[in-house]
Amino acid sequence: MTNTIYIIPIEPIDQRYTKQWYDNIPVILKDRIAAENLDYSVVTIDGEDFAPEQRTEGAFLDFGATNVYKASQAVAVSKMFSNGQVKAGDKFLITDAWNFIITPIKYMSDLLDIPVEIHSIWHAGAYDPSDILGYKMSKPWPWLQEQAWYMCSDYNYYATESHRSMFLKNLKIEDTGRAVRSGQPHELIVQPLLDRQGVEKTNKVMWPHRYNDDKQPDIAEDLKADFDMVITQKMNLDKGEYYDEMATSKAIFSCALHENLGISVMEAVLTGAIPIVPDRCSYAEMYLPEFKYPTEWTESVDAYHKHRDDMVAFINDKINNYDEYKLLVKQQQQILIDNFLNSDIMVTKILGLTK
Repeated sequence: MTNTIYIIPIEPIDQRYTKQWYDNIPVILKDRIAAENLDYSVVTIDGEDFAPEQRTEGAFLDFGATNVYKASQAVAVSKMFSNGQVKAGDKFLITDAWNFIITPIKYMSDLLDIPVEIHSIWHAGAYDPSDILGYKMSKPWPWLQEQAWYMCSDYNYYATESHRSMFLKNLKIEDTGRAVRSGQPHELIVQPLLDRQGVEKTNKVMWPHRYNDDKQPDIAEDLKADFDMVITQKMNLDKGEYYDEMATSKAIFSCALHENLGISVMEAVLTGAIPIVPDRCSYAEMYLPEFKYPTEWTESVDAYHKHRDDMVAFINDKINNYDEYKLLVKQQQQILIDNFLNSDIMVTKILGLTK
């Protein structure tokens, strides 16, 4: 009997990587299934995206519309359990673990005697005090919810060890093998971005983040006095235009207080930009020492102003000596490709190829 892997996607937003995931995760799974000669079908469960352009200010999603999307996914899956479409041995890949669909899937699996596996990818949540869920939600209910979803899932995936460790520590969970440092399914964007390296670079410095307090946009705005800062969230770019700006920038700058992976910085490095990142969050384990500045320089806007001259000198060194850093950028690209921009560990777990 052919079993099914059901993908429960996060909303596919063109300006974010979620649209790439929506398109690429099924391809990644199907390619690996074919390569291993396995017997799985792959099905995506869409939600109702009734407000695709709507966003809560400073957030990745609209906090109202996303519940419509997730609830409609839950309705669809509940009908599939009820009509016998879901079979024992099927698997669910939840591409954003902050999705209450995990609860009814586990509920129905247990009470209808249809054992399925749940694989959940964590991005951020209330367990992270610097994330919007962490500082806006009343406590402790979201922590208890996150603990429950973690326990419902057979495997929980984290792109970096920093993220995995923070999750377990802050939620006071003793890992028994459910928490996996896995990278993320970005492998299909790697070559198209590497192909952009031939574009002529200018002295632009890109700041690619959401315009929200945890990313400290005031620091990027202040640096405009010294650099040609590209603040992408104020430019209304589509994905192609965004990559065009990225490909012509010599450097990509972050001063984020909250970062569990940082896809934008990785994308920029693939196009040949020099990363300039603080030695904190997931950046600490991901980037070579030459590209990391002391975390205290930007641990707050006030701290930045105390260390502003150091920060400016650090950025100037990278821009003015761009050619001298090319070999290190190549090394950095390979580190990201091997460890963070691929989902081999995750897909191997989903397909049951390792214990």
